[in-house]
Amino acid sequence: MRATQLKRRLVAHRGFQSRYPENTLMALQKAVDEGLERLEFDIQLTADHIPVLFHDLDLRRICGEHHKITELTRPQLKAFSASEQGRLGDLFEGEEIPDLETIIQWASAYPTLSLFVEIKEESIDHFGVEAVLDAVLPVLRPLETRVTVISFDAELLAAARERWGSIGFVTRRWPPSKETLNALRPDVLFVNKRRVSHRQHVDQLGIPVVVYEVDTVRRAAQWLKRGAAYLETHCCGDLLTDWSDHYG
Repeated sequence: MRATQLKRRLVAHRGFQSRYPENTLMALQKAVDEGLERLEFDIQLTADHIPVLFHDLDLRRICGEHHKITELTRPQLKAFSASEQGRLGDLFEGEEIPDLETIIQWASAYPTLSLFVEIKEESIDHFGVEAVLDAVLPVLRPLETRVTVISFDAELLAAARERWGSIGFVTRRWPPSKETLNALRPDVLFVNKRRVSHRQHVDQLGIPVVVYEVDTVRRAAQWLKRGAAYLETHCCGDLLTDWSDHYG
């Protein structure tokens, strides 16, 4: 498999996160610039029920601030930068926390893009399943055929199954239980590579599986052989360069 073929099997985990601030428009754009067509990002809700791209409940790691995102309104959140200063220094000072509407408008200019939108458990716990879906799904609607709603939360996915075309379950165990699979009927499964036993294959369930976090050529080749449909990675550009060096 050449690097041009590998691109179609990669999912950019929070964008090109290894080099740029995660879950920002810059990180997503840089992944697209590398030729990726599948992006994953996280969603939390602000206090005024605006979905924004953010992984953590609190702002400490990303913004260096001691606030919870669910307790700030969208206007209040604009005062903080998603620059990840602790990891990236001052390189991206002023980089904004994007709201979901902005990202959907941006993605509409790329007709081949597919989006995996992970709704985080902290917001589900704080606001409730229906309130979160009511806030998120209308914003996603313009790209409905290209968006898969994913989550660790089975209750949210069961509700989303009735309202959305494509859902993905992020499982904490491998394989997930038959009861869960029968109840959710997910279109795709996400699994941390550490949850899968040594040498176990992941293509036995008849459902495409995305394995994360895959960050080296050796691991990428191994997981493709073990049946992964897609590989989720923080370092999409670097992985493609290394793959090209090995395989052309």
